[in-house]
Amino acid sequence: MDYYRILGIPRNATEAEIKSAFRKLALKYHPDRNPGNKEAEIKFKEVNEAYAVLSKPDKRRIYDQYGYEGLRNGGFSGFEDIDLGDIFGDIFDNFFGGSVWGERRRKSRRGGDLKESVEITLEDAFHGVKIPLKFSRAQTCSVCGGSGARPGSGRNTCPTCRGSGRVQYSQGFFSFSQTCPDCRGEGEVISSPCKQCRGGGREKKEVVLNIKIPPGVDNDSLLRVSGAGDAGIKGGRNGDLYVQVRIKHHPHFEREDADLVYVSSLNVAQATLGAEIKIPLIEGGKTVLSIPAGTQHGSVFRLPHKGMPVAGQKKRGDMLVRVRVEIPRKLSGRERQIFMDLLALWGKDNGDAPEKKKKGGLFRKVFTLL
Repeated sequence: MDYYRILGIPRNATEAEIKSAFRKLALKYHPDRNPGNKEAEIKFKEVNEAYAVLSKPDKRRIYDQYGYEGLRNGGFSGFEDIDLGDIFGDIFDNFFGGSVWGERRRKSRRGGDLKESVEITLEDAFHGVKIPLKFSRAQTCSVCGGSGARPGSGRNTCPTCRGSGRVQYSQGFFSFSQTCPDCRGEGEVISSPCKQCRGGGREKKEVVLNIKIPPGVDNDSLLRVSGAGDAGIKGGRNGDLYVQVRIKHHPHFEREDADLVYVSSLNVAQATLGAEIKIPLIEGGKTVLSIPAGTQHGSVFRLPHKGMPVAGQKKRGDMLVRVRVEIPRKLSGRERQIFMDLLALWGKDNGDAPEKKKKGGLFRKVFTLL
């Protein structure tokens, strides 16, 4: 029997390479992953036997020098008691539901993480705010203090594993060690469970926390509050709370990262002649922006450092003022005459005779351009 071929490793493989190959093949052929598969069962036995030899320096030396017969003459009878929990750690949790190998020595366990959401205004995001958040989480039982046992009672040594947390069983000439199914590796069982938490050591409670939202937070940002999640089990540390921040739509400003966009409406005269207009600020109050003569529809003006704070930094984005030139839909008699005079004047400047133009054509063109 070629143990190196079984594990798929070279004869000069290191201890780490041997262990890595064994882990991979043991996972592949394990009976729990291949129920009723006799071929997989045989492969699993061969893999374990190969590891039992090659992982022990003295047995490996005998095997390398005298081969399989040398081991048999030396009294080796196949598979010895290998503690797979020591080799695999928690890796089997992912494959076998945490019921085997992974839970030994894990009397405590970290609490779960939670995710909640809050909604704030853009002004809140600018200044930063503390907002109360009401949610439910698992907390240490107020009656039993997390032990899971009814007050006055205690925890007894598990009769199945006698307190070791592990049990041995045999499969053919193989011997396996696994987590005790009765105490789940703790070595103790509860004789009288706590009525409040039903032996779990935790209970659901509604709490209110003041969540600190920092200045400059963006929409859909995820804030982590360390230790504010579910309580740990049997002394394990608490999970974390993740808070998703949603920012309400603002009636005046649109946000582009740390910049704010404000749309300002101008009439034809303001855009043509220039003007000074007042622009609202996110922190309150207004500032004056000078619009130069001849400003076109869609022009953008930048007001430095008038935007949102940059999260975690002592600087601000800019305010972008986008100009929208509004064309009047209705004109008074006087306004219409003024525009007709302007139309005639522009027609002469362009060498055109207005009376020869299609009625209203040049007039519509002027307003389209503006």
